[in-house]
Amino acid sequence: MNIALYIIAILWIVIGIFVILYTERTMKIFKKLFFIEKVRVLAILPIIFGIVLIIGAFVCTQIFFLSLILGLLALLKGLYLVMGPLPQIKRLMDWWFNKANDSYIRLCGLIIFVLGIAMISNLR
Repeated sequence: MNIALYIIAILWIVIGIFVILYTERTMKIFKKLFFIEKVRVLAILPIIFGIVLIIGAFVCTQIFFLSLILGLLALLKGLYLVMGPLPQIKRLMDWWFNKANDSYIRLCGLIIFVLGIAMISNLR
């Protein structure tokens, strides 16, 4: 389980760095990958990440609260993508990929980076 948590932390660090430094290019790549018609299919990713983080919270107690809270948030996001109203989800994704301010996207990248650093620094 430590390996899975290290992979998630490193992935967050890398994504955070790319979002901060190469905002426009990274968002174009994310748009190609995630801005699709069948948005409910995407729900599997946050659900898997959420389950791994929740299980990891109980296995690696050093990061219990961080992993548990992030896992619950990811699980809730996945459930929202599965059960939420489709027009509202599409509007939210359209805003994120087409209308969100670059400064806001960079701030989110910084938060992702910091969460990855916090997770990896507390893993033993």
